[in-house]
Amino acid sequence: MLWQYITDRYKAGEPIIASDIEMNISEVYRRQQFKQLTDEGKLKRYENGVYYIPKKSRLGTEMAILPDDVIECKYISRNKKTFGYYSGFAFANQIGITTQMPSIKEIITSEMGNPIKRIEKGNRIFVVRKARTEITESNVRVLQFMDLLKDIEQYSELDGKELTDCLERYIRNFNITKSEMDKYLPLYPDKIYKSIYETGIINVFA
Repeated sequence: MLWQYITDRYKAGEPIIASDIEMNISEVYRRQQFKQLTDEGKLKRYENGVYYIPKKSRLGTEMAILPDDVIECKYISRNKKTFGYYSGFAFANQIGITTQMPSIKEIITSEMGNPIKRIEKGNRIFVVRKARTEITESNVRVLQFMDLLKDIEQYSELDGKELTDCLERYIRNFNITKSEMDKYLPLYPDKIYKSIYETGIINVFA
């Protein structure tokens, strides 16, 4: 029963969060089923509450799932629902305002009660922070952008028109509006207003 449910919804190598399983069965029976499937080799246990269907490489060797995939599944998005995003240097690198590749990736998420958590998986380190407000598919881009903007001087290797052009491309690519930003501005420190004017993006909304 559980195996059919899993194979209908998950691909090999994709993290499976046990608590996401929506079946009319008891918690005890669900745990027993996961243990049985793991003992049979149909599933692999990555960590407590996280499993995956083993995936083979082209050479026939078994491939372990990556720490980044598990972290993204737990704190950024899964089951077509978005509740987090990369921030800091990781995001700054994504949009091209820095060439620095961070050794520690920062994530902002709604899926955490504590203000901050440091997670080490293998040789990877993540710092996960609690979101200022609930993150959804409709607001993730504007919140991610505003988190970068409040500390733009810390992350950007660009300045002047070059920086403005880069930020403007992001604004236009994701249709970020001034009214959207105004909605969340009270959640941020006052220095974000300085960044809005000094980067020149205030003129993008004019």
